Order: sequence, then structure tokens, then C-alpha cells
Amino acid sequence: MPNEPVHFVNGKFVTEKDLALPVRDLGFTRGFAVFDFFITYGKKPFMLSRHIDRLFNSAKLINLATPWTKEEVSNWVLETLNKNEGGEKAIKIIASGGVSDSLLPSGESNLFILIDPLVQFPEDCYKKGVGATMLKHARYLPEAKTNNYIEVVRRAEETRNKGAIEPVYYNDEQVFEGSNSNVFAVIGGKLLTPKSNILAGVTRGVLLEILKLDIPVKEKNFSLEEFLSASEVFFSSSNKEVMPITKIDGKAVGDGGVGEVTKEVMKQFREFIS
Repeated sequence: MPNEPVHFVNGKFVTEKDLALPVRDLGFTRGFAVFDFFITYGKKPFMLSRHIDRLFNSAKLINLATPWTKEEVSNWVLETLNKNEGGEKAIKIIASGGVSDSLLPSGESNLFILIDPLVQFPEDCYKKGVGATMLKHARYLPEAKTNNYIEVVRRAEETRNKGAIEPVYYNDEQVFEGSNSNVFAVIGGKLLTPKSNILAGVTRGVLLEILKLDIPVKEKNFSLEEFLSASEVFFSSSNKEVMPITKIDGKAVGDGGVGEVTKEVMKQFREFIS
């Protein structure tokens, strides 16, 4: 097959038909695995070292052994990318617990690097904004990017039926994050993003570093009530970049259009990556 994606599995380059996980791997039998996801710009992986740092931190948080160095994983990503033809790519690195017939890892951890064509969101998502829905849920070990997406997968149809692109998690104390993204909100004349109990997104981190706005940009936790009263809200993530949220559970955010702060954030981020 022409231009068939080439992936990496434990030191070997394989095509889709040879991409396999041992049935007794703890990532399959117990959900004991972490991953990271990022994309390319100009066929170069964006913020590669930060994503690999986060992968290793996720593994450390769940006590998953990493018998590879960060430099090795980085080089394998670049080598695998070079074996793939075509335009921009989406890259997923998965580290799983290895083969075991018990709860204790007994084999070496498995490493997968998956390379696929980048599927971009329609431009209307950025011009008109998207919908979100609120979901009362707190992820276990939110600082780790694990393979446990049970809550979002089991509610996928419900989310879609509500006209939402993804749910935003919250509890009685604070709003956390989207199921696949971080969130920002304009509240009280400031651009805020939750500070704790979240996965620290790489795109989120870049925005906190580069943004130069007429209003303060801060990491600060906020409540559901504050979030729902925000004048502007947007998602940030590797594949969404900066995506305006103009409806939450069917109700307009602000005036229902893409706000001026969000437009400026989108502009500054796109200038940064260009």
C-alpha cells in the first residue's frame, strides 16, 4: 500500500498489519499504561522534549518502569517520522506495563510510537466556536496522562447528542479541564486557567509563556459558577490548538460569538508556530 504509515514497536519499525500488543500486557489486562500525543508543524514534532518529559513523568507517577532514556525515545520518534511520507503527522507514544499474569509487572515495559496523518478540525470550529458540556467527574491521578478514558468513552454518544465536542470536568470545588484539552476562561477581567488537579498541557504551557494581552493571564482555580459566568472560554490542546467554546450545555458563552481575547490568543499562538 503506497504511503502506508510506519510505526515503532520495541525497537522495530512495523506497518499497521504488524502493530500488535501482547494479550497479557498489563496495558491491556489492567489498563496499566501511559501515553502522550502531539503533532508536527513543517513536518517537525512540536515541543518534542516537553512531550517526552511529560510521558516519563506520567510513567513515574504510576510506577511504570521506563527502561529507555529520553534521548532514545526522542531519536526513535524522529527516525519513525522520517520513514513516513506525506504531510503533517499526529504522533502518539504509548508505554505499557509489559507482559504479566498477575498485578506485578514481570516483563519489560512495551513502547509504541504511532504515526498517522494529521486530521485537522474544520475552520468553522475556530470561526464560530464549538460546544462543550459539563461533566461532574474527577480523574484519578490527573497529573498523569494514562490510558484510562472510561468516563469520556462511555459518555461519548451523550456528549455528541448535546452538540458538544468534549466534556469539561468539574467537582464541587473547581472546574478542572476538558476530557482531551485544558480550558481557559475570561473571568473578572483576567484570563484564567486552572492551576491544580489537572494534566499540565504542553500547549497550555506555551500559551502561559508567550501571551502578551491587555488583561492579566494567570493560573488560578475557579468554580463551576465562575466558569459558567465567563465572558469567553476556549480549549487548548495539541490538535485543537486554541479552540473557542461558544456554547456550554446549549447555552451561549458571553454573546455567543468568538470573543476578542480569544481571537488575540489564537492570533498569537499561530504566529508562534509559523
